[in-house]
Amino acid sequence: MRGYANPMSILPHLLVVAVLCASAGRAFADADSIRLAGSPQAIGTAWGRLNARFIQDDMRANYIEPAAAKGFSEPELVARGRRFAEIAAEVAPHWLDEARAIADAAGVDRELYIAYIGCVYRNLWAGDECTSYAVSKRFTEDQAVFFHKNRDNIDKPQAACVVDSNLPGVNRFLTVTDVSVLACMMMVNDKGLAGSADTGGLDPGSPKFRGLMNTFILRHIAERAASCAEAEAVIRDFVAKGYYAGGGGTGTHWLFVDKGGAILEVANNADEVVAKPFAGKVYFSARADSNAAKTLAGSSDPIDFHAFHNVSRDSSMCFDSSISGMTVEISPEHPDLLTCAWITFPAKGLAFPLFIGCAETPLPLVDGEVYRLCKPLDGAAEVWEAVEESARGNQGLVEARAADLLDAGQRDRAVALLEEWTSITARGQVAMLRFTQN
Repeated sequence: MRGYANPMSILPHLLVVAVLCASAGRAFADADSIRLAGSPQAIGTAWGRLNARFIQDDMRANYIEPAAAKGFSEPELVARGRRFAEIAAEVAPHWLDEARAIADAAGVDRELYIAYIGCVYRNLWAGDECTSYAVSKRFTEDQAVFFHKNRDNIDKPQAACVVDSNLPGVNRFLTVTDVSVLACMMMVNDKGLAGSADTGGLDPGSPKFRGLMNTFILRHIAERAASCAEAEAVIRDFVAKGYYAGGGGTGTHWLFVDKGGAILEVANNADEVVAKPFAGKVYFSARADSNAAKTLAGSSDPIDFHAFHNVSRDSSMCFDSSISGMTVEISPEHPDLLTCAWITFPAKGLAFPLFIGCAETPLPLVDGEVYRLCKPLDGAAEVWEAVEESARGNQGLVEARAADLLDAGQRDRAVALLEEWTSITARGQVAMLRFTQN
C-alpha cells in the first residue's frame, strides 16, 4: 500500500491492473457468466439453478412465514395467487413455463412459487419511495437519451441480466430485479424503451387486490412495447380489463423514455390512467425539490453522462433503502446492441456497464455478489466516479468500433466485442471490490 495514505485511493490503479491481466484472453470463462436465452424452460432452469438458495430463503422469509403469521396455509397462498396465474396464462404463458422450470431447478413447489412471484411484493414496503428521473435530450451532450431509477425497498440481493427469449414477438430486454424473481423493477429493451414502476400513482380507486403487480406489468411492457406510447397502451389495456391488482394504498407511477427521446409519466389505479408527456429540462418522479434535482437542473448545458448519473448518489435521493440503481443511455441508431445500462447494487455502489447486445451476463451481476460486496462500503463515491469515468471513456471507443463493424455488416464481431469489453470491465471491478473485503 506504499504511497497511498487512504487504502481506497489505490482502487482505480488495481482496476487498471485487473483489466490488463484479463485482456490477455477471454475475460470470463463459462463458469463466470450466464446466458439467459432460448426457451422459457432453458431460461428458467438457468436462473433457478444459479439462485436456488436465494429463492428458497426469500420464499420462506418474505412470503410463507409472514403469511403463516397471519393464518394463511400454503394451499391458501396458492389459491390467492390463482388470479395472477390465470392472467399470465392469457397474456404471457411463457412466464408460467419459465416459473415452473425455476421452481424445479431451485427445489421448491411449482404452484407455490407461481403464487409467490405473483404476490410477494404486496404490502412489504412502506419506506422511502423509489425515484426515477430523466433529462430532455435538448439539454444533453450530443442529444443523448438518458434514463435513471433508484429503487428503494427491503434489503434483498439484487440482480441484473439480459433476457433473450426465442419466442416470436418477445423483445430482448435488460432487467434489474431481486435474485429470487425474474421480473422487472426497471428495464430497457432492444427497441430502445426504458421504464420503471413505483408506487405513488393515483389514489386507490376500486382496488382489485388480485391480478398483476407492477413488476410483471413492466416485464410485459419490456417484452412487447417499443415506445412510450405503446407502454401507455399496455397499461390502459390492463386497467380496462381488470388485470391490474391495485391495492389499499396509492396506485402505480411509471416513467418511460424511448429512443426518440420522448419522456412519459403515467399514473394509474385500478380504475383510471393518466399520462403526461414531459417537455421540460429535468424530470424527477419524486423529490423534485431535492438537492439532486436542483443540482441536475442547474447543471451547465449540455449535460453529460457523468453529471446525469452522479446525482443518483446524492443523499437527498439515495438512502440506506436504495438497494439498486440503473442509468441507461439509449442508442437511437442501434438500440438492440449499443444501448448500455450502468447498474449499481446498492444505488450508492460502483456502477457496472452492461450492453443489451450481450448474450451473456457476468455472473456477479446475477448471483448477488456485487450487492454483497458493495453493500458495506460507505464514503467511496469519489472513487467510484473516478473508476466509472475511466470505464466510460473506454466504452466510447468500444461503441465506435462496434458501430463500424455493424456498418460493415459484421454483427457477430460487434456482439463479440461488446461481450468481451463488458466481461473484462466486470472482472476488473469485481477484483477491485473483492480486494476491499480482504
